[in-house]
Amino acid sequence: MMLNISDLEVSIGNINILKSVSFQVTKFSSVIGRNGAGKTTLIRAIMNLLPSKSGVIKFKKSTINDKETHEMSKLGIGYMPEDRRLIPELTVKDNIMIPLWSLNKKNLNEELEEVVSFIPEIKNFLHREAFQLSGGQQKLVALARAMIVGKDLLLLDEPFEGVAPALAERLVELISNLNKKKLVTMITESDESFSRRINADIIRIERGKIL
Repeated sequence: MMLNISDLEVSIGNINILKSVSFQVTKFSSVIGRNGAGKTTLIRAIMNLLPSKSGVIKFKKSTINDKETHEMSKLGIGYMPEDRRLIPELTVKDNIMIPLWSLNKKNLNEELEEVVSFIPEIKNFLHREAFQLSGGQQKLVALARAMIVGKDLLLLDEPFEGVAPALAERLVELISNLNKKKLVTMITESDESFSRRINADIIRIERGKIL
């Protein structure tokens, strides 16, 4: 499996954010760049939350930037936004299960159990509403929600940003363990302090261009 991005251009309004971006992710890569470099725009473009002005995004040899965002889960693609994007009034369990609701799967509880076994601390607050959780706990839930459909490709936007040191260490452990699974993982980070520790291939972006 491979994520392949070729000559990707993305504009927001009249501003060209991504400029002829091309790279490949074959297993485990981290896109490194300062705030405003284009990291979040890149992930949102892969998910088709932002339209591509030009260029091609392929996963498993199929073009995906012509797909609707809600179709990504059917392709085995999971997304963890930097700001988590949980629904506050829903329970943790329901937040995690949301991506599965459109897939008409019968073994939903088995899918949930698999994710909880990977992140066992979630079991302690499965039935709490999301707004009752700390920011760090919400990060774990957002990771679980991405994983429950991201069987082939995981996109994790700034997973270490804004969390306490203890939780950052836990996220390092969890994300390192993803490397043992048969999937492609791409994360973003402002610097490479954590990415080096999880043995990610480094891709650098600056002002919307890959260096």
